[in-house]
Amino acid sequence: MKKTSAASNQLVLFALWCCACVSVLRSSNHTLIFQKESNFRNCSCVSSIPDCGFALANLMCKCRTVFSKDIDKISPTFSHSSRLVVWLSDTTTVGLLLNYSSVPSLRLSLCNPDAVLTEYLVIFGLKELCVTNPKSKVKYPLQNITIYSTRGAVVESSLHNGTGFSFYISFLNMALMHGDSKLKAYSVPNVTNIAEYFPDLQYDTTSFPLGTGSSLVTFIYV
Repeated sequence: MKKTSAASNQLVLFALWCCACVSVLRSSNHTLIFQKESNFRNCSCVSSIPDCGFALANLMCKCRTVFSKDIDKISPTFSHSSRLVVWLSDTTTVGLLLNYSSVPSLRLSLCNPDAVLTEYLVIFGLKELCVTNPKSKVKYPLQNITIYSTRGAVVESSLHNGTGFSFYISFLNMALMHGDSKLKAYSVPNVTNIAEYFPDLQYDTTSFPLGTGSSLVTFIYV
């Protein structure tokens, strides 16, 4: 009887563990990218993985290795039409992967609390941004921001969408990953020539798509 009771208890504990895993791994199709040594893992996930859960991501997602030498450092790196999650180790990683890319919904998680984050990122078509700092006890470990047009309508696409702008450009100050202050955003509408409007702003003009027309330029910072 004791053996039967012990076995039953183990089954109950196993069932509870499974329930906990199901609650953590919520259904959410997305792309996950993280660094592995000097290369990257590009994963397609059908469920949300806890931030910086590298082993679980390799187990639960369909992943492939992307070699750093194969990433074009000149042209835009990625173009995503859905949600993208990136686990950061350093600014070199995130810059190589994301700078001048097109991402409508982006989640950035800082997995190395000692990383020095001082660079800017340029993201095209960004609608939603979520930043997390799960490894440190910071004041703001999880923050979200949604980019709005001047008319108060949520941006629905990086293309024409009835808001009067044909393109959306966001400049992200990577210091926002530290979680010490609240996220802030400042948008400038109807920008037809960024170089003339922001003469002191440093960026690679060759990485901007041609014929962007009137743009909504947003600065996200802390």
